[in-house]
Amino acid sequence: MIKDFVKKRFWFYLAGVFTLIVVDTLQLIVPKFISRAVDSLNVETPDVNVAKIMALGIVGIAIGMFITRFFWRFFIIGSARKFTYEARKILYDKILSLDMSFFDKHRSGDLMAHFTNDMNNIERMMGPGIVMMVDASFMSVITIFFMATSVGWKLTLIALIPLPLIVLISLVFGKFIYKRSKKVQDTFSDLSGFTEESIDGVRILKTFSILPKFEEIFQVKAKDNFKATLSLIKVWGIMWPLIHFISSMAYFITIAYGGPMVINQKITLGEFFAFNNYIGMIVWPLTAIGWVINIIQNGRASYNRVLNILNTQSKVVEPENQDIKIGSIDNIEIKDLNFAYPESDRLVLKNVNMRISKGQLVGIVGTVGSGKSTIVKIISKLYPVQRGHVFVNGYDINDIPSKIVRTKISYVPQETFLFSTSLKNNIAFGMEDFDEWQVKEYAMLSAVHSDIERFPKSYDTVVGERGVTLSGGQKQRVTIARALIRNSDVYIFDDCLSAVDPETEEKIIKTLRESMKNKTMVIITHRLKVLTNADMIYVFDNGEIIESGKHDELMNLNGLYAKMYRKQLIEEELS
Repeated sequence: MIKDFVKKRFWFYLAGVFTLIVVDTLQLIVPKFISRAVDSLNVETPDVNVAKIMALGIVGIAIGMFITRFFWRFFIIGSARKFTYEARKILYDKILSLDMSFFDKHRSGDLMAHFTNDMNNIERMMGPGIVMMVDASFMSVITIFFMATSVGWKLTLIALIPLPLIVLISLVFGKFIYKRSKKVQDTFSDLSGFTEESIDGVRILKTFSILPKFEEIFQVKAKDNFKATLSLIKVWGIMWPLIHFISSMAYFITIAYGGPMVINQKITLGEFFAFNNYIGMIVWPLTAIGWVINIIQNGRASYNRVLNILNTQSKVVEPENQDIKIGSIDNIEIKDLNFAYPESDRLVLKNVNMRISKGQLVGIVGTVGSGKSTIVKIISKLYPVQRGHVFVNGYDINDIPSKIVRTKISYVPQETFLFSTSLKNNIAFGMEDFDEWQVKEYAMLSAVHSDIERFPKSYDTVVGERGVTLSGGQKQRVTIARALIRNSDVYIFDDCLSAVDPETEEKIIKTLRESMKNKTMVIITHRLKVLTNADMIYVFDNGEIIESGKHDELMNLNGLYAKMYRKQLIEEELS
C-alpha cells in the first residue's frame, strides 16, 4: 500500500525533498554571514557597512526559508495526510467486505484503534519521518563540508569524534523502541475495545449493579497500557539524555581545541563562531536519527497491524463470474449439509435437508442452540459453505455473488440495530429514492405506524444510539419495516418479534401473509401458534432436522413439536 502510494505521489515527495534541501542550504549560509559580520567588526577599523549588508542578507535568507518551509510542508506533510485519507478508506472498505466470522473474532473497539492510533503513527512515518530522514542525511553531509571549509578538516574531524556514537545509540535503542511500541499499541487496542464495549452495554452494567467490577477490569487494562507506555518512555528517557551528553562533548572539544587556535590566529573569531554554530547544526541531524528510528518503528508496528487486516481473506469467496443473473428466487434447496463455524471443529448443523419454494410460509422451530439461526445465515450467504450443499434456483450458492443473494433475500436478525437518525431514514435505510407514503405503508404492515404517529415529530423523530429511545418491540417492528420496503423475493424473520406480545406477533404474520402472497417467508419463532397455517415447518434439535411437515402432520407425530405446542397452550391458559 505504501509503495504504491509513494509511486503515485513521487513528484510531490520529490518537490518536498527539493524545497527541504533549499531550506537546509539557506540555513547553512547564515553562519557564513555571521562570521563575515563578526570579522568585519573585529578589526582596528570596523566596517559597519559590511555588517549591515550581512544583516540584510540574513533577513533575505529568513524570507526565503519562510517560503520554502511552507512548500515542503505542503508537499510532504500534505502527502502524508492524503495517504491517511486513502488508507482509512481502503481499510474501511476491506473491513466491510469481510464475512461475519471476522467480526465474531474482532471487537469494534479493536478495529477503531486501527483507524485512530495506528493511522496516526503511519502518518507520522510518511510525513515527519521522511522530513527528518532527508534533513538528517543532507544536513550531516553538507554541514561537515561547511565546517571543513571554514576552519579546516583537522578541527572538524577532532570535534566530530564523539558524534558517531549518537548514530550507534539510536540504532541499538531502536530495536527496543519497536518491541515496546507494538506492546503499547496492543494494550491500547485492548483498552479501547473494552471501553467501547462497556459504553455500549452501560444499561446492562447499571441494571446488574456490577459497575465496580467493570471499573476494576478497566483499571487493570488501563494499568497494562500505562506500564507498556512507561516502559517505552524509560527507553526514551535513557536515549535522549545520552545523546545530548555526547553532543555536548563536541562543544567541549571545540572550545578546548579551537580556542587556542583563535588565540594563535590560526583561525579568526568569526570562523570560530561559525564553527560553533555548525556544531549545533550537526548535532540536530544526528539526534534526529533517533527521532526517525522512533517514528519509523512506531509506524512499522502500526502498518503491520493494518496489513494483517488488509491481508485477511473473506471466508465467503466471491465467484469469478459476477454477471450471473438468477431472476426472482423460485426455490432454495439444502442437501446433506454439515456445517461448522470457521476455525471450529464442532458441527452446528448435521445432515440438513430442506426445500423452500416461492410463495411459501416456512417455519423453523426447535430447541435453544439447535442451529436455527445458523441455517438462515447460511442461506443469506453470511458464512461460507462447501459446494454442492446449498442451491438457489438450481445454482450453487457459491456461484452467485453475495450482493445478488442479499438483494433478493431480506434477513431480519434477532439483534435489532437502528442508526442514530430519524425513523423515516431508518425504515428507508439504503434506499436513495423513496416516497414517504412507502415508509408509512410498510410501517403499517409491521404494526408500528400507530406507535410512530404518537411521537411528537412522527417519522422525523430521531432515535438515540442503537435506537435506545424505543422499546424492544418498537425496534423490532421498525427493523421488519426496513426489510419489507426493500421488496425482496425472500424474507427471513429470525425470532425478531420476541419483544412483542403473542397476539401482535400473530397479527403481524397474518397481515404479511395476506399482503405478500407471492413472497417467500421464512420465520424462526418460539411461539408455535403463529405457524399453524405454515406450508412447511422444520423442527431442529442438536443441529439436525428431526421432524418436518405441516402443523397438523407434526401434531399427529406426537413428537418434539407436539410437546412444545401443547406446553405453550397450557402456559397461555395459566397466564
